[in-house]
Amino acid sequence: MNFQSLITLLAVSAALLPMAIRMTEVFSRSTPQPSSAQPVMTARPKAKTAPDGLAGRAAIEHLNRVDRCIKCDLSGANLSYADFSRAELTQANLSQAKLAQTKLVNTVLHQANLQSANLVKAQLNGADLKQANLQNADLSRAELINTSLSEANLTDATLAKAELREADLTFAKLIRANLQHASLYGTLLQHADLSGADLSGADLRYANLSEASLDGANLTDARIDFAVMPQGQTYTGQPRY
Repeated sequence: MNFQSLITLLAVSAALLPMAIRMTEVFSRSTPQPSSAQPVMTARPKAKTAPDGLAGRAAIEHLNRVDRCIKCDLSGANLSYADFSRAELTQANLSQAKLAQTKLVNTVLHQANLQSANLVKAQLNGADLKQANLQNADLSRAELINTSLSEANLTDATLAKAELREADLTFAKLIRANLQHASLYGTLLQHADLSGADLSGADLRYANLSEASLDGANLTDARIDFAVMPQGQTYTGQPRY
């Protein structure tokens, strides 16, 4: 290479150098750079679920927090006026619990123990009480519309003036139960045991009592028009038994 060509090459390089520097600056600004101030994203730890089978205050706190307490021991607890609608209380022990005017709408109480519980004016519409133990429970004026009580034990239970319209009481034990003036309009009572039950003044219109046991039951002034009786016949006579 001669001297003249070298001079020309150096002149061109000098002319292009500012442009190269400018392009380098633009590229560095457009490329995101790591910053020490940028927060580091970490995996959020999963919330721990308390085990089932809790008891006492721990069970109540857990129930209030997550609406679920399977096999919990809430025996004797004062839960009156609380709202546990749609809660999961399968196989919970609520024996002798105070549940007066408590909201248990659509609550799952499958196989729960509610023996001798106070459920006066409780709202149990749509609740699942299949195979629940409600022996000696007080359900006076309770709302049990469309409630499932299939195979439930309601022996010696008090259901005076309770609203049981269209409830499912198939195969339920209602031996000596107090159902005075209760509403059983359209209620399913197939194979139910109502031996010795007090149904005086009860509304049994359109109820299905097919193959139910009414031995010794008191049906004084009960309304049974259009009800299906134990032998399968539909009563269409006078509205009084």
